[in-house]
Amino acid sequence: MIECSVEKKREDRVLKNYKIIGKVQSVSVLLFVIAFFVGCNSTENKQLDIGLMSDLGAVPIVIAKEKGFFEEENIDVNLEVFRSAVDRDSALQTNNLDGAMADMLTIFFYREAGYDMKMVSNTYGNYKLVSSPDLTSEEFMAVEKKQIGLSSNTVIDFATSVIADEMGFTDTLDKVAIPQMPVRLEMLGSNELSGATLPEPLATNAMIDGGALIGDTEGEGLYPAIMIFSQASIEENTEAIESFFLAYNEAVDYLNTTDVSEYYDILVEELGFSESLEDIFEIPEFEYIDRPDQNTFEVAQSWMQEAGLIENAYEYEAISQLNLLPNR
Repeated sequence: MIECSVEKKREDRVLKNYKIIGKVQSVSVLLFVIAFFVGCNSTENKQLDIGLMSDLGAVPIVIAKEKGFFEEENIDVNLEVFRSAVDRDSALQTNNLDGAMADMLTIFFYREAGYDMKMVSNTYGNYKLVSSPDLTSEEFMAVEKKQIGLSSNTVIDFATSVIADEMGFTDTLDKVAIPQMPVRLEMLGSNELSGATLPEPLATNAMIDGGALIGDTEGEGLYPAIMIFSQASIEENTEAIESFFLAYNEAVDYLNTTDVSEYYDILVEELGFSESLEDIFEIPEFEYIDRPDQNTFEVAQSWMQEAGLIENAYEYEAISQLNLLPNR
């Protein structure tokens, strides 16, 4: 009886040990699974901080955010809309943004100042010179001293110079520096200027008020709008940036197949577009993201050198990162 009792206690101890080992193994497996999925989620939910200007070029990016296309690509994108390029540049230079909407003049200024930024893609951007409401295009051309509102040493200045040169009124061009675009639009509408150069949708506002389209960068075959990212962000967030552009293209498909009435309220809320333009403003057919236009790069660089804005010469490939675009 004693032997049976001892044997029974031994069996109970062995069984108890097996149960403890089993529980430990189960907990270990559970912890491994949790760690695995946490690790996966931290990779998939990479965040990008992107700066936007409140113009038409931001539309696909805002739509990608609001319609969940970034989420579908497993990235969290924080968008910050700027009303001034100065504020955007400050955020970029203090590393508060990974990338931003910009233009080719911006990338030259950054490189000249020693900031390691790269052009990564194009975006939509068409800059238009519009006359004051009391001038037709013919009357505008006849004005002896054409006072044009613009922001100095910017893509707006560049666009104005190119249009004036192409249309033959460089000698009668009088540039008037008005950095704040709403003020520029107001002065144009009150006929205090002969014309003003503006991005969309402000250019459409000016034409609705009676101004005439004098010229635009697209009409000159120039496409200076780009996306830029810091080199540090490119190295740290390669996959996230690639996913960003995939979502951008999804937004382009949506925009090109959807009536503006279904999303214009988003543009009013997020970008400050005028509600009164909804039934008038023509949203262009957007194109998939692509390489920055090399011809515009060369033209912009020559203009900046001639204007004394930069001293160095830059190679297109050297300040671009072109392997992040879809199907490249």
